[in-house]
Amino acid sequence: MSKIKFQYLGLLTLAGIIIIMVLCAGCTSEKTSLNLFAGAGLKKPMDVVIDHAGSEKGINVTPNYGPSGGLYIQIDQGQPCDIYYSADWLYIQKLIDAGKVAEAEKFLNEHVVMVVSKTGKEKGITTAADLTKKDMVVAVADPKAPVGAYSDNVLKSLGIYDTLNEMGNIRTRPSTVNQVALMVQNDEVDAGFIYSSTAKLYGLDVAESYSTEQSGEIIFGVAVIKGGNEAEAREFMKHAKENIAEFTQYGWEPYA
Repeated sequence: MSKIKFQYLGLLTLAGIIIIMVLCAGCTSEKTSLNLFAGAGLKKPMDVVIDHAGSEKGINVTPNYGPSGGLYIQIDQGQPCDIYYSADWLYIQKLIDAGKVAEAEKFLNEHVVMVVSKTGKEKGITTAADLTKKDMVVAVADPKAPVGAYSDNVLKSLGIYDTLNEMGNIRTRPSTVNQVALMVQNDEVDAGFIYSSTAKLYGLDVAESYSTEQSGEIIFGVAVIKGGNEAEAREFMKHAKENIAEFTQYGWEPYA
């Protein structure tokens, strides 16, 4: 092979290497997806905030909705998560105590309500005391879900928790607040205990509301998880707070 041909091939090889390096640099500069975990009850307003974050901030978000307690377990066991919105501050505090949180703040306040289905109204249910009558079908979320634990507190404060269990009137304990709401909406149960915001999200009539003295203080919080995309998670947390009206229109209150 002539010296000129060898030099020509060498230049082609060098040019090819440069092109590959440029392409690779372009790949690494692409935005990665922000892994967002959030309690199932936040889905409707959170989807709007996520959409705005993409169009206004260029933040690409992959959401994972579910029971706050279940999401906490996933994070604690090491599943990739950049930012976590919990329906109970307790789970965020656990992650803080475990050294897994880079930044956290309290976000929203909430309270428990009783909603009644069409059949429940026909049975004359107007207060929680009516649920102690024979053949009532009541839905209370699993106590592993924050709304389930808070609902149990309400029923205990009213002095009817043991009675409902002894009578078997609590027929189902779904894993999320949305499932309870759907059961009431679809007339599968007579009454259910959910968050005020969830009742508004599903267009359900509230028969009775309960104070935080009865349920315990209900705080929705947010945490940026260590070791993830912390900078973009902080940017999203700021964006969500700036758009808090997406949440308050459904009955949540900004944490004071």
